Amino acid sequence: MTLPNILSFIRLLLVAPVFFLLLSKHKILAVVLIFIAWITDLLDGYFARKFNLSSNLGKTLDPLADKLLVLAIAVALLVSKIISLETMLVVISRDFIILLAGLYTSIKYKHILQSNYVGKISAFLIATILVVLLVFENNPYKNLFEILIIIIALVSLFLYSFYFLETLKKLQNQ
Repeated sequence: MTLPNILSFIRLLLVAPVFFLLLSKHKILAVVLIFIAWITDLLDGYFARKFNLSSNLGKTLDPLADKLLVLAIAVALLVSKIISLETMLVVISRDFIILLAGLYTSIKYKHILQSNYVGKISAFLIATILVVLLVFENNPYKNLFEILIIIIALVSLFLYSFYFLETLKKLQNQ
């Protein structure tokens, strides 16, 4: 197991504690763990590229950990009535569609779709806005932040669709 994979695995292990801490109203500790998860996300990609440690396990583990962390935050915020059902459904649907696309290429073509910068940036922005909503629960701009989350999720899904279709075209021509 490589260092980037270990970092992704640590991020995966942080999902449950973040979720339960958010539900138990331990916001500060949850935010600290979310910050640690973000650091592991930055470091795993850096080490994988810098030292040529990219692996199929890492290509699967990294986006899975990212998606599960965002999912845990979104569900916990929904349960805590900090975000709306609509916002959570858009976030979850985006990640579910991306996951299905990845499963499709993995099963049909034995090709693992790698995370791209659009996906990483959008997941980071969505998670950041969710954390802002968490920390500042009574934010007067709550609705605006939720609209921003929905726009980011939809735009990233639209851009990811092009990436997926482009990848499919290349795989079909091999």
